[in-house]
Amino acid sequence: MNELSHLTVHSFDIAENTHYFLDKAQADLAYQHAEDKNDYPEWREPTPVLQLLEIKDALLGEFAKRIAFLELQLERVELGSDSFDLGAS
Repeated sequence: MNELSHLTVHSFDIAENTHYFLDKAQADLAYQHAEDKNDYPEWREPTPVLQLLEIKDALLGEFAKRIAFLELQLERVELGSDSFDLGAS
């Protein structure tokens, strides 16, 4: 993780699409190209990669909890169903 500590993600939006870059010079060039094409790009705040990884981990944890909750509800529905068979005849 230490090698990621100096990386920053530079990004801008064009309509519904976001374009991401680790290299600021590349981001500036792509942004200028989009402006030249009248695509109306909008910069986002530069974000450290480690911060994005923390956000990703938090979201994955939240999704895992929701999936487990939905699986539990599905099991309850299946157990309560008349057509659910536990293998008994």
